[in-house]
Amino acid sequence: MPKASSRVEINRDFLRSLTPTGKFQDYSDGTLKGFGVRVTPVGTVQFTVRFRRPDGTFGRKRIGSYPEMMPGAARDAAKAELDQTPTISDTTAIIEEKKRRRVESVRRAHGVPTLRAFLEGDYTTYLEANGISTANAALVKSSFPEFLDRPLDEITPWLIEGWKSRVAKTGVKPKTIANKLHALQGLLRVATDAEHISDNPARKVKRNGKADVVVRYLSADERARLYSAMEAREEANRDARHRTIAHRRLRKLTPPPSLRNVRYTDHLQPLVVCALNTGLRKGELLALQWDDVDFEHRTIHVRRGTTKDDERRDVPITDELFECFSAWKPLAHRVFVFGNPETESALTDFGNAWDALLEAAKISGFRFHDCRHDYASRLVVAGVDLNRVRALLGHSDIKTVLRYAHLAPDHLHDAINVAFNAPRRDKAKRARTSDVV
Repeated sequence: MPKASSRVEINRDFLRSLTPTGKFQDYSDGTLKGFGVRVTPVGTVQFTVRFRRPDGTFGRKRIGSYPEMMPGAARDAAKAELDQTPTISDTTAIIEEKKRRRVESVRRAHGVPTLRAFLEGDYTTYLEANGISTANAALVKSSFPEFLDRPLDEITPWLIEGWKSRVAKTGVKPKTIANKLHALQGLLRVATDAEHISDNPARKVKRNGKADVVVRYLSADERARLYSAMEAREEANRDARHRTIAHRRLRKLTPPPSLRNVRYTDHLQPLVVCALNTGLRKGELLALQWDDVDFEHRTIHVRRGTTKDDERRDVPITDELFECFSAWKPLAHRVFVFGNPETESALTDFGNAWDALLEAAKISGFRFHDCRHDYASRLVVAGVDLNRVRALLGHSDIKTVLRYAHLAPDHLHDAINVAFNAPRRDKAKRARTSDVV
């Protein structure tokens, strides 16, 4: 039998020769790149496709099991899957074409749900599973009744423009309309991710008002409680590991390594410290690799493909983050700063641990994305100008950071002093000087 991880010809004879070893075995097909076979520790033979996403992370998808699926059918299914999966070597045009093929494939298999069916089914389930308020779903349902029984792919930018025009004529304020459109856009973004539609039509509709955006940041007391909760969590993890070691030794089993002299017991505290000290988005954080961290020049290089606007940017490393990364790197995933220790991929989620941390710190109404707002707010309060804040956050338009302007120290008083008070005081000073002369 060939060595695991080697290239082979995947056919019936090869599959019949496979035996379980108590470990995972992976084999790649020598003809079709990305097509492979995984043998589980108990001997289940799975057909898989492996690929590298545009952001550099690796993905794997199971397409069937042997003998329920034969090698020929598995090879065809793998080719069809790879034809619809964007990879790091694809151009932007090819990526868009693959997304379109994926949507068409889902439509043929399942049809396109109506807005009502998606809203009351998968969308509500998505919100609840991710700990997001279902108020968005209720707002869409009450605001767009004429769209509810339309299939999602029949909701076009022009249809939404017509709704906006009709609602505006009834006297609804532009800001209220913008909030309703913001809610619809959020739903259609999830529908796009679920591959029911290939593009989000609400993105192309101009808003005459601004949706409400809450800028939530930590108070000094909340910050202290958050850091205290993180340290308490580290100590609890060490105690739990100590009990596990004692338990296994009692049964003459090999114990796991101790965590007593380890600065960080897992990824959560380094992840939170990094978020609070860089303002990186969640997707940027999870895609971060050690090759992106320049310890010599104390800079994080946020690569294209992971940023929201697809532009590379550099973020300086603070003293606190430098100390954190220096202690975390020897313990972390060899490739990803926040990698899954059981796979060769980046971490995908940490929602439960984050929620538990906030509960322990007695902090409410603070999403993980608010770490980004906290970072920006601290910069502005310290007197950093908004254009530099824009650059550090990776925004292309300075209008996006104007939400933080009210936090600048005495920013309105300074404007009045420069324009009105200073000239008046200078005039009075000159008058006093002339009187003395």
